[in-house]
Amino acid sequence: MTLRNVLLEQLAAIYDENNWFVCFNLAVKDLTEYQANEKPDEGQSNSIFELVSHLYFYNYRYLCRFCGEEIPDYPRYYDTFQNHDGLTWEQTVKNYQECMIKFRRQLRICSDEKLEKWAETISHLLIHNAYHIGQIVHIRKQFGTWTSSPVVRG
Repeated sequence: MTLRNVLLEQLAAIYDENNWFVCFNLAVKDLTEYQANEKPDEGQSNSIFELVSHLYFYNYRYLCRFCGEEIPDYPRYYDTFQNHDGLTWEQTVKNYQECMIKFRRQLRICSDEKLEKWAETISHLLIHNAYHIGQIVHIRKQFGTWTSSPVVRG
């Protein structure tokens, strides 16, 4: 298996293909904005909406960097979990999905040299997604909005 195939498989696993763990699309499926804003522990935990905002923030920034586009600088203390643009839940999910589709396309068409240069960074970014998607599933289980039917292999 090539490096490109490994990264594309990892991206699919966190975005739209259940395998060893739940992908993003299933993790947020059928959530209402109200449910996405619920917090298990006020002040100590992030809501699902905040987690998705955070994931979109980082995935979009790394996609822009990967494509050679300029990105704005933010102060070190910038809260990436907040919905700074006032987007709806549905728009935030859509933005994340569009970002991942673009990332997949870029991974397919970039040169082998570029892929080799970026492989470690992209791998860590995808692991970061998997971690937070696990948190989303955990929060849904806490609030009883998660189905108990088996959805993954492994």
